[in-house]
Amino acid sequence: MNGTKQYITNAGYADVIIIFAKVDGEQFTAFIVDRDTPGVTIGPEERKMGIRGSSTCAVILEDAKVPAANVLGEIGRGHVVAFNILNVGRFKLGAGTVGGCKLALEHAVPYVKARHQFGQPLADFGLIRAKIADVAARTFVSESLVYRTAGLMDRAIGSLDRTAEDYDRNTIDRVEDFTVECSIAKVFASEALALAAEEGLQMLGGYGFCEDYPLEQIYRDERINRIFEGTNEINRMLIPGMLLRKALKKELPLFAAAKQLADALLGPPAFEEAHEPGFLEEEGKLVAAMKKACVAALGFAAQKYGEHLKDHQEVLSDIADMIMETYACESGLLRARKQADRSGADSARLMTDMVTLYTHDAMDRVETWARYALAQCAEGDELRTMLAGVRRLTKHLPVNRARLHDAIAARMIEADGYTVGT
Repeated sequence: MNGTKQYITNAGYADVIIIFAKVDGEQFTAFIVDRDTPGVTIGPEERKMGIRGSSTCAVILEDAKVPAANVLGEIGRGHVVAFNILNVGRFKLGAGTVGGCKLALEHAVPYVKARHQFGQPLADFGLIRAKIADVAARTFVSESLVYRTAGLMDRAIGSLDRTAEDYDRNTIDRVEDFTVECSIAKVFASEALALAAEEGLQMLGGYGFCEDYPLEQIYRDERINRIFEGTNEINRMLIPGMLLRKALKKELPLFAAAKQLADALLGPPAFEEAHEPGFLEEEGKLVAAMKKACVAALGFAAQKYGEHLKDHQEVLSDIADMIMETYACESGLLRARKQADRSGADSARLMTDMVTLYTHDAMDRVETWARYALAQCAEGDELRTMLAGVRRLTKHLPVNRARLHDAIAARMIEADGYTVGT
């Protein structure tokens, strides 16, 4: 083996290294390599901005002889090992960053309660309460989508016969079915932690910028989460790309749904009879509209660019953001409804407020991304027609964000950190 791999976690003290290399210049294969193999050299420790308790070095191979018996899996099938390690790693990173969001609140909230300015605690000021509530709401939907994805994977794997000889391979296949959800968990939750670290440090002011306070470390450490396990940019390309692949395999009725939606948007609008709204009914309608907006944007982009859509990264990124927001909002909505069904609506009051706040804010973002994506795919009258359809889908009355901020922050302040109120 010959080559160098940069930024290898645990390389400074690992005895065994998993290396991916090409056999005969083209067969991508995974290998198990011992550290003391002649020709294997470990580079010096990298001096990193964050995660300084973690070892990071380069692994350098110079004519390192690795036995054929050390092939991991099969020759030419290294991508199966790599992608499924990445899927699980991305999911676990999403779960871990949710914990980081909670930690940021656990340090920031007690500080703003104790710190007084102008004769009152910082926690009484509206903009501080808005920061607490926005971080809490994003943490809640991040946690919800992580729980949801874990449940979906667990249920899929649990349906397999554990006594079957191919159980391990079938498990890998089941995990691969959730590639999109794992990427969403990684991107969405890592960016939720970025917000939590940013706003947490800001709430501490100058103290947050000092090493004596933990927000400084959280701020430095969180940054890597948007880089490793596949950058968030790479994962954004993967999310719509995998959905299109499923659609082309007839595993997802995307194109039929897009045509049906286009016909509906070109037709006369439907009117509903006035009635007393049910529990989170409006938010449910917003999530349904978000799904339609995603179908419209992805379907139209695929129709416009065909196999060349992969070359239009800004379109894919906008659509990926729409998909992630939709999955996050729906996950939070389902969780709040489940809590209300189990223990009554009062027990889900805090969840309800967080879902309401986050979903209405998300709809505004989804509309903007849809407009951006469509403007890259059409122009003139065609674009005007598509934008009119988007406006119909995303139309909603704004909520009283200040009231929701105040109510959510009050519960976080009472709990000295993150809580879902149950």
